[in-house]
Amino acid sequence: MNYETKFYIGLDVHTKCTQYAVRTWQGEVISEGRCATVYKDVKAALEPYFHSCIVGMEACTSFYPLREGFMHDKVHVKIANVLKIRQLVVKNDKLDACRLSDMLRLNSFPESFIPGKQIQELRDLVLVRHSFLQELNSTQSRIWATLTRHGIRIPERSLFSMKGLSHIKTIIESGRCTSDLKFLFQHYKNVEASLKQSTSELIEYAKRNFPKEWEKLQDIEGIGPLLSAYIIANVHPISRFADEKKLRRYAGVIPCFQESAGKFHGSMLPKTSSRALLRWAFTEAAHGAIRTKNSKLRLYYQSKKKGKHKAIMAVARSICDMVYMKLRE
Repeated sequence: MNYETKFYIGLDVHTKCTQYAVRTWQGEVISEGRCATVYKDVKAALEPYFHSCIVGMEACTSFYPLREGFMHDKVHVKIANVLKIRQLVVKNDKLDACRLSDMLRLNSFPESFIPGKQIQELRDLVLVRHSFLQELNSTQSRIWATLTRHGIRIPERSLFSMKGLSHIKTIIESGRCTSDLKFLFQHYKNVEASLKQSTSELIEYAKRNFPKEWEKLQDIEGIGPLLSAYIIANVHPISRFADEKKLRRYAGVIPCFQESAGKFHGSMLPKTSSRALLRWAFTEAAHGAIRTKNSKLRLYYQSKKKGKHKAIMAVARSICDMVYMKLRE
């Protein structure tokens, strides 16, 4: 326990409002309330404690301006790991603020890694690019469903190849289908153009700002320029992982076990996790690696092929270990 710090301030931050709780080192809550999520309002409520305090809040999209304000005023601030916080059963704003302040006091605060400006910009580019990819896949499904509903078949192996798209365009121009296909096709072309542009900018940004890491990762089978950018955005700097097992667990390529009453329950990292894109990158790299003839990873995949999903995840784990070794160099 740090007796030099007199006050422990927990903030539950939302887009419009922030709940705060101030606790002494003895554990007594001496102030709590709610204010706008604007630093000047937060400062007005909490400034009397700035001379000897530590502030804790959950990671979310709204915490950045508050964090910058606290850092400017030289107030010690910590950002909580949301995945660990949300394992708690009972949860509301008031309890969250009090709980965060108590975790600070007891030195059990599950601190989250906050990336630097360049990595944060790279992550933003990855998120935007991936949202275009998901929208493109969704639009493809809707176009396919529309054609099926109208009984139209395209005489091409791939509906979204150059020839397949040309057939769809011809159908639209001939008036054989309703206007919904026309709008979907236009949307598809717009999203496709945005995806190409965002992919190009993402790769260029990673190549320009992280040239050594970007080149080293492409020495690994299955990893190209795009996946290198995805991986760098999520794991850099690699020094924050003590060993390759820590990186495996962070990437979600190994099961996360929980024990209760002598029984173990295991599951992969949820797809809704903030690290789901890292697991996606490793599994995409695994699929690419097993397509390379006579590669060691292909042979490894074939030896594990009894269960296809397990085999792919085994290759993904191997690639994850290779990434760790390459970046540690």
